[in-house]
Order: sequence, then C-alpha cells, then structure tokens
Amino acid sequence: MLPPVTVDKQSPFLGEECALCKDPLTPGDVVIICPEDGSRHHDRCWIANGNKCAAYGCLGHGEITPASAPPASAPPSPAHPLTPSPGQPLTHPPTHYTLANSCLILAIAITIILCAVGCFGLWAIADYLMLHIWNLPYRAPFSGMALPLLFFLRSVEPSIF
Repeated sequence: MLPPVTVDKQSPFLGEECALCKDPLTPGDVVIICPEDGSRHHDRCWIANGNKCAAYGCLGHGEITPASAPPASAPPSPAHPLTPSPGQPLTHPPTHYTLANSCLILAIAITIILCAVGCFGLWAIADYLMLHIWNLPYRAPFSGMALPLLFFLRSVEPSIF
C-alpha cells in the first residue's frame, strides 16, 4: 500500500513533472511516489497505469492506501535508498542512467571508430598492393594538388615508391 502525498505551495515536488502525463505537479495534486525509483505520479495517472510506475524498466507497483484507512504503526522501510519516508521530501531525483548504459554507448562508439579505421586500412593496403607490388593500374593517377605532393615525396624518400 502506497500513501498518497498532497502537493502544497511549499512542497519539494511543486513544478516537477508527472512520470506518466508529464504535466507539472501543482498545489492540491495528490501524488504517488514510486517505491522503487522515487518518480512522482498523479494518483489518477498511477491508477490509469495499472498501479505501477510509468518509468521505463522500473518494476515499482502497489495499491494506493485509501484515505479513510488508519496510518500504520510503523512506516515500512524503503525498498530503495531514494524512496522517502512519509513526510520526508525526496533529496535526490531518480536516475535511470546506469553504468551499463555508459559502457554500451562507449562500446558502440569504439566499434564504429575501429570499423572506419579498419575499412580505410584495408583499402590502403589493397591500393598499395595493386599499384606497387602487382603493377595493376586499376585507377587513374592522382591529379591536382596531390601530384606535387607525390613529386615532393619521391624526391625526399624515393624508396617508398
């Protein structure tokens, strides 16, 4: 059972967005705080979403405590360090960005760079082999600005040609 929280003019949730409808929380709104990640939902949004959290990948769920029910003798211990106790404001906003996400993005970037370098390297090796080892003139010689550079390189280091 999740206790609803009413937003007032001094609430730390004032102006934040509901996790489902993205409307700002205004004074008088009844808010449900997810026990898993601490995201805030309007009570109607929580119910419309099947009494579960709208944040992607979050498994938080629970029924809303009825308003007429007497308060429990001891509040349950939070399941997550970001879950506030009743009456205690949330000090850190929840985050869904994990180390695994960072590693995945880094791995994709490295793979793209290695593929690009590898493809250019294969082309450069094939070009060298066909032109200089097998003497296959498969392309026209360089023209424009590249030609003076080739003559300069031949004069400096003739053994590479």
